[in-house]
Amino acid sequence: MNDVDWDEQKESGMRRTFLAVLILFGAALSAGDDAWAQSSGSGSSQTQTYSGYPPSNSLEGGDSVVQDLSIDDTKLDPVLSFPKIEKFFQPFFDWKKRLNENTGLKLQFSYQTLYQRTDEPVTYEDAFAGRGQIQGSWTLLNRGGENEGRLTFRLENRHTINSAIPPSQLAFQFGSIAPSGTGFSDFGTVLTELAWRQSLMDGKFRFIVGKISAISWYNVHAMSSSMRGFQNTALQSSLSKPAPGRGIGAGFGYEFTPHFVMVAGIHDANAKTDENPFDTIGEKEFYSSVEFRYYPTTPDRWRYDQVRLQFWYQDPKTASGTPAGYGATFTASHLFQDRYYPFVVAGISNGKASTFKKDVIAGLGIGLDTKHRAASDLIGLAVSWGDPSNAALQDQTTAELFYRFQLAQRLAFTPSVQYVRNPAANPSQTDAWLFGFRTRWTF
Repeated sequence: MNDVDWDEQKESGMRRTFLAVLILFGAALSAGDDAWAQSSGSGSSQTQTYSGYPPSNSLEGGDSVVQDLSIDDTKLDPVLSFPKIEKFFQPFFDWKKRLNENTGLKLQFSYQTLYQRTDEPVTYEDAFAGRGQIQGSWTLLNRGGENEGRLTFRLENRHTINSAIPPSQLAFQFGSIAPSGTGFSDFGTVLTELAWRQSLMDGKFRFIVGKISAISWYNVHAMSSSMRGFQNTALQSSLSKPAPGRGIGAGFGYEFTPHFVMVAGIHDANAKTDENPFDTIGEKEFYSSVEFRYYPTTPDRWRYDQVRLQFWYQDPKTASGTPAGYGATFTASHLFQDRYYPFVVAGISNGKASTFKKDVIAGLGIGLDTKHRAASDLIGLAVSWGDPSNAALQDQTTAELFYRFQLAQRLAFTPSVQYVRNPAANPSQTDAWLFGFRTRWTF
């Protein structure tokens, strides 16, 4: 392909993207008032469920087992309705409800796929992967009381689908240092969470210990989930903080008042999600964090109305030669009219423990209804700028636009487009486009 053809193709792609933005935001302007609450499972008193799982005001966000159990059990109003199929599955949900009532065990199953493609002249131009999950929460202590103790777990399989690489590696092909398809790798079958969660002091004090995430607790917003929200890691939380894999860790949260909460934790800095967590914990190198949170409204809106300030420190990592690092992050967001969700994230760090030494993210979510049905859809748009910790790399700007629509009960489709300006590890390239399509089926 000659340079003229290539320039024309890129220009055509930009025109298509601009047109898509106009269409999506035109739809948003005609949306109803309570769209976000239903599409995100915010815990409205009118919320209907499949298996009777109540809303959660967990201190964790993003890719969380307890959040998934609550949100995925919420009934939504889809584009298409299949009453016979729903009738066929109803005994399954009735069984899940009885199982929870009789034993305290909640279960959730899901399968999601992500296809991404770039028009850039790289070795691998597309990537396709699937992610199947079985996860649950088993209340074994003081079920129904204020101070419950429960075991949470997640078993998942991540695999490519007729693809040389998974989406988690595609953006590296053109020099980005932030994955474009977070959570869609190909490590096979792994137990990615096994943890004990305990509430004390009538729920004001909570702690967790086990194999857990070191990422989803701190500096996240309501659209951080790679399965429901943004797919690019640079838009999910600040990359000025470290991002170890899921490994052995412990943390606690204390609710001073319904408006002021502190969350702190310590995690294995060398953990790799797909490896035995006991292989690295013996190195005694840790990522430690404390985060102070202010919630201006009520606990059922903690995911949306929040201000967070995190401070972290990571020990030097001997094997990789990474020196000690420390830093701070900030998050603020608010849900207006149960429909508009602006958020801002920022971070700064010292050392090379993180991808960026400083970054800023600004974004907006818009819940949608249509003329004929209640809201189930969501538009997300965010832009980030990051200054890499490696001085040899250039500043990178990343943007993503997605539209998540509920095609059928428990089946959501999410087309998206990403734009990277000045890929940090490729100074010869000024920009890159990437198009994606995600599906998510829950039951």
